[in-house]
Amino acid sequence: MNTKFLKFLIIPAFLLVFAACQKDEDPVVSGSSDLQGQARIEITDAPIDDASVEGAFVTITEVKLDGQSVEGFNKTTIDLMAYQNGDTKLLSDTDVEAKSYSEITLVLDYDEDAQGNSPGCYVMDDEGKKQKLESSSNEVKSQGNFQVVTDQTTNLVLDFDLRKSVTRSDDGPDDQYDFVTAAELQSAVRLVQKDEAGMVEGTCQDNVSDSDKIVVYAYAKGTYSDAEKEGQGSSDIEFANAVTSAEVQSNGSFNLNFLEEGDYELKFISYKDEDNDGQMEIQGSLEFSLLAGLDLNTVSVTSNSSVSLDLLVTSLIRF
Repeated sequence: MNTKFLKFLIIPAFLLVFAACQKDEDPVVSGSSDLQGQARIEITDAPIDDASVEGAFVTITEVKLDGQSVEGFNKTTIDLMAYQNGDTKLLSDTDVEAKSYSEITLVLDYDEDAQGNSPGCYVMDDEGKKQKLESSSNEVKSQGNFQVVTDQTTNLVLDFDLRKSVTRSDDGPDDQYDFVTAAELQSAVRLVQKDEAGMVEGTCQDNVSDSDKIVVYAYAKGTYSDAEKEGQGSSDIEFANAVTSAEVQSNGSFNLNFLEEGDYELKFISYKDEDNDGQMEIQGSLEFSLLAGLDLNTVSVTSNSSVSLDLLVTSLIRF
């Protein structure tokens, strides 16, 4: 037999066996990629409707994208009430795998803040007392589909709605507040792609209602009903299905920020502390003098744009 020819046969066969072994030893992880994009995650707050609350602090130990921890995040304590009306706090700005995502998770520490003080999550009341907040789960998950693109930045905002997430309790003077149930807390944090959101801003002139506070609630068109003014769920959350809300400031201005593109209906609700106990009671809804063609039941918001409204209160419709 020709030994030269035999050598040529043996060498390719050896290379094939070696390559097969290498493939078995170093499997490619499904979905993994060296392609990276940047995820910039900020947090903001929709206001709480309780005059006794001076601050609402949450301590975040971890941020996850689809269950995977974001690298480089350090435990931080944030007063959510300091970030309203479009103001945000940066949580994370880091490179992640470029792909589609559907969930951001905040892992909370209820017991210790970032400085090691107790508690980790709490309400600061108007007497300067810390009232601990906790729920049955320390993970708050916010659902929403977004894409991280290679070599590009995806800007995301988490709207941690205090009005939907904090409730009054009857456990004594040092335990008057708590987080809502774990299931309700998931619904209290809204995920929005910042670059694709719009806003509604304007003024509300009121010389009629004698309100202590006016809150404007934004609903996806067709989702508001009279049942919204009643407490819903285990925690009796009023206006539970509002996308977001904003308090009308003392000068009459208001801002509804980070609204996804679509049609909304706006409801302006009057509150008054009737018995001077620090808690606001609902008086009713406000009616307005509107310009021709303006309909508060169909306010259209588009990406990267602002809708401006100038409203004059004409009457209070009591509930």
